[in-house]
Amino acid sequence: MEPTFEPTVINTENCINKLKRLLEIMSSLLAHIKVVEGQEEKFEKLQKELYNHSHAKEDSIIRYEHYRGRERNSYYTLLVYPTYLDFLLKHQISEHHEKAGAQFEGVIESLNLEWLDPIDGAAPVGITKMQELPKDAPELAKEYVKTYPAEIQSWWEKLRKK
Repeated sequence: MEPTFEPTVINTENCINKLKRLLEIMSSLLAHIKVVEGQEEKFEKLQKELYNHSHAKEDSIIRYEHYRGRERNSYYTLLVYPTYLDFLLKHQISEHHEKAGAQFEGVIESLNLEWLDPIDGAAPVGITKMQELPKDAPELAKEYVKTYPAEIQSWWEKLRKK
């Protein structure tokens, strides 16, 4: 007797809805950076290296860009990752990021991380959402989750698309 096979029916609507839900969650962050006077060239050189290493070695970057600001010695880094865990586990604790971070000593005067939340229909990314670390996460990730938690503002939730 020959085996019989039943065709698999794929519910495309369910697949599309699952993809939409995945795309609705992202992690967007704007780093406000003040550089020590006289360290601008070194900072920019290090940022270029970090940019190149990150884009070459990470597979989940949506946006990772560096900008000069209006105020003297002010810079901004825009980061958008598919999820908070992608940001933390694939970027923030990566070997190339840790190596670069050690070189910024004496270069960065202050760093303020501002989590962003998109305006529905006016930004092509999903909402920022904090996620719990997996139990087997590296110790460095456990430290950083305390230092760099995705800070969701309560007023955002009231304005988010339901």
